[in-house]
Amino acid sequence: MSSIELLPFQARAAQQIVNRFHKLLTDPMRPMVHKNWEVPFYQALSAITGAGKTAMLADAVSQIRATLPVQPIVLWISKAKVVVDQTYANFEPGGKYSHLIDPSFTVKYLSELTPEAIGDGNTPFLVLTTVGAFNQKGKSDGTLRVHQVKQDNGNISLWSALAKRKAGSGERRPLIVVYDEGHNLADQQVDFLFELEPDAILVASATLKTPGKLGKMIDRLKDHGWSDKPLDDTKEETFACLVTAVRSKAVVDLGLVKRQIVLGGYTSIMETMIDDMMQTIGVASQKAKDLQAGFEPKAIYVCLTNKSQDDGSMDLPSKPFEQRKAAPILIWRYLVDQKKVDPESIAVYCDLKFDRSENPPPPDFKLFSGGDQDFAAFTAGNYKHIIFNQSLQEGWDDPAVCCAYIDKSMGSAIEVEQVIGRVLRQPGAKHFPDPDLNTASFFIRVDNKQEFPKILKAVQKNLGSEMPEVKIEGYVDPKDRQRAHQAPKKKKFIPEIHTDASDAVGPLNQAVADLHDYTNDTKHTVGKGAIQQAGMEIAGGGKADVIELDTPHSNRVMARWIMRREMLSLYPDVAKAIDWSDRRFDARIEITSPAAAALRREAESIVDIYLDNSELMFEEENLYTVGAVHVNPHKAQHFDNALHDAYDLNPLELEVAEAIDATGLDWARNPVNGGYSIPLLHKGDSRHFFPDFLVWKDDLVFAIDPKGAHILLKDAGVKLLNIRDERGQRKVLVRLLARGRWNEQVQCLNEKDGFTVFSVTKSTSKLKAQHVATVAKAVEAALKA
Repeated sequence: MSSIELLPFQARAAQQIVNRFHKLLTDPMRPMVHKNWEVPFYQALSAITGAGKTAMLADAVSQIRATLPVQPIVLWISKAKVVVDQTYANFEPGGKYSHLIDPSFTVKYLSELTPEAIGDGNTPFLVLTTVGAFNQKGKSDGTLRVHQVKQDNGNISLWSALAKRKAGSGERRPLIVVYDEGHNLADQQVDFLFELEPDAILVASATLKTPGKLGKMIDRLKDHGWSDKPLDDTKEETFACLVTAVRSKAVVDLGLVKRQIVLGGYTSIMETMIDDMMQTIGVASQKAKDLQAGFEPKAIYVCLTNKSQDDGSMDLPSKPFEQRKAAPILIWRYLVDQKKVDPESIAVYCDLKFDRSENPPPPDFKLFSGGDQDFAAFTAGNYKHIIFNQSLQEGWDDPAVCCAYIDKSMGSAIEVEQVIGRVLRQPGAKHFPDPDLNTASFFIRVDNKQEFPKILKAVQKNLGSEMPEVKIEGYVDPKDRQRAHQAPKKKKFIPEIHTDASDAVGPLNQAVADLHDYTNDTKHTVGKGAIQQAGMEIAGGGKADVIELDTPHSNRVMARWIMRREMLSLYPDVAKAIDWSDRRFDARIEITSPAAAALRREAESIVDIYLDNSELMFEEENLYTVGAVHVNPHKAQHFDNALHDAYDLNPLELEVAEAIDATGLDWARNPVNGGYSIPLLHKGDSRHFFPDFLVWKDDLVFAIDPKGAHILLKDAGVKLLNIRDERGQRKVLVRLLARGRWNEQVQCLNEKDGFTVFSVTKSTSKLKAQHVATVAKAVEAALKA
């Protein structure tokens, strides 16, 4: 299992949580819940599906642990057992998230934890459990093991020991509660968690709701000056805010989720829908092979389980398999008998009933009806076609799924948005140059045509507000889907562009050689501090007693971890260019020490050295081929000279496109994420630049973007406009257009006065801003070599 490196926005979000934790922890007037328990730190991580919430929370927890004076216990909670098992596997040594938690953590299930282990203050624990393991009203006579008192555990239940959590030194161990499905929190669950008196509560969800009792606790923080108005992860890190919000744009731009969702509404029979879907998945499979995408597209089928497909009545298990009318059986038979799909590639994951003594299913009918108990065997099978009901929606997703059949007929309660959430992740976490491999296609069966517009509107309203960068289209006529797919009318190529960091090697090596050696430094590697605790009764109204406690910050991390993590948050490629075997990176440093702060500054300096000494260069032997595009056929504009028949464009794009088309040159609208891209040499989330238009003139290609002036405000802007090959020749000329009059300092002088074309001079490679009166003149100026 390959490990997952933090992306810049993930590292920033985790750091933001940690900074806010320390803001509350060091607050001398921190409010109290009751006499002996301070209001816990609360933080909600708001991020869309596919953003990597587990990775962000794991990194945040690891950083919080490094600054606590006593080794903590992290209680990591999920609603479904399958999610707990997945998370456990990911945190185990060799798991994809194991490197994100400090190696001193011991990972356990809650059922494996003992009061003796809790009393061992030398070992931090990351303990995983489901809500069901502790969520029971009658604890004293209950059946849940965590609430049972055992003599061999010193006549104390595991839950009570976790609430006391006294270390051998007498100090109370910090408790951090992580709930990775915060939208599922209920009052009874909150009651149980409050019994533990946690020091921090972290919840993650794409949809944030706080139940009553948790809301009341949050109100105490709001009364204390904390805000519940989320700021995205680019804002002030120490702002007293209760929500860490990750921008969906960063998630989409980096290729973590699919670029487009296409919904089709059908009132026809199941067979017609599956025919259309099999055609779609066949096209996607061939393109995945052609592009060596590294995955095989899959399909899912979501339907009712034990009801007749014909009339909704109960399907009798006593009938022979061939006479059954349950939707999972009908879909399986049609795939196997008519579409000649190998039954070994089909999984049926639902509680489908059979009379196994009289009429069992065929031997090659792969049925997983055991729920959580069957989940591991199901996932190990890597099935290409998965038939299921709502039971598989929680805790399962597969980036390779590109098509979904959803049966919403006969009053089915299946939620389309939940199914969409299960297939949003993008294979390989990157967009491909063909839109079919960046698209999730849904084939939705409804009772009548009036139902589908309601579904489409709800999806566009809810998911569209969360992910405005993801296109959501719908159709009721299958021909509209065909018209939406626009293949190029001719083959056109453009040289790929890569980052040449060869000139950065020497300066980077020198920067590493100049790093201070903290291996034997016992002064600057110590980050001592103090925590002020204020204690007073809520109703007492008296003066608070303030106690100051020394915090030795004995938990240390390696210099390598500090610097690598800082680089990953700024520009991940730099971390790959460093020789991390240097022994100075093994120095143990307290995370709040002056040495740690100095190393973070050095890491940013090294990133700057890399970017300053890197250039963009052409790869003449590696050509990008213009592929198909998706357009909305009802909004599409037709052009005479474009490589595709039509495009749907916004007003500014349309103005520029019409001017380009009037030149008679070959040109194309370049899709964002999945089209032709140019690396960006600046710190931040935006790793690539996708110019809006590509124009072929003589032996040059012009990459024109009518809204790219903001890029010039970054240091990398001029480098983007001055790309050459190893002989200094230009092959692709980037031109940025901006509405209005601008100067060379990228200042807008009059936003309504014509257009400005940005380029660089041939001789001096300095920025040039040429003002013209019309968009036609702007395109003419942009196409001059």
